[in-house]
Amino acid sequence: MAYRDLVLHHFWWKLLSVLLAALMWLTIETAFQKDKFLGETPVVTTSRRIFPAIPVALLTSPSNTNDYTVDPQTVMVELSGTAEQLAKVTERQLHVFVDVSDAGEEKRFRRYIQTQAPGNLRVERPTQAMAVVEREVK
Repeated sequence: MAYRDLVLHHFWWKLLSVLLAALMWLTIETAFQKDKFLGETPVVTTSRRIFPAIPVALLTSPSNTNDYTVDPQTVMVELSGTAEQLAKVTERQLHVFVDVSDAGEEKRFRRYIQTQAPGNLRVERPTQAMAVVEREVK
């Protein structure tokens, strides 16, 4: 039997066998890769850190020349995230402010306290949600 006959005799059956073998190999290899990926997925735990006295800043428009006092002057902020991220955060990276840019001629009013944290950290809660802002009369 010639070499040509070894390849071409029952060619379609041989091609089907090779394709089925490749498909089975691909299926098994994909399953192994999936198991390997699931085994390497780390469990990420969430930690919390409390900052006891972060000063509250006032956010005003550039044309506003009024002086304001805010009560409370400091708030406690609780952050959550990974332990590594929380260990790197300093008080200077936290921004707690009250937006008074839309304040008209009101003498005393209430505004929400807003908090911004760096990175993927989540602000769980400031101690107070509202601040009392008073415009000082000159």
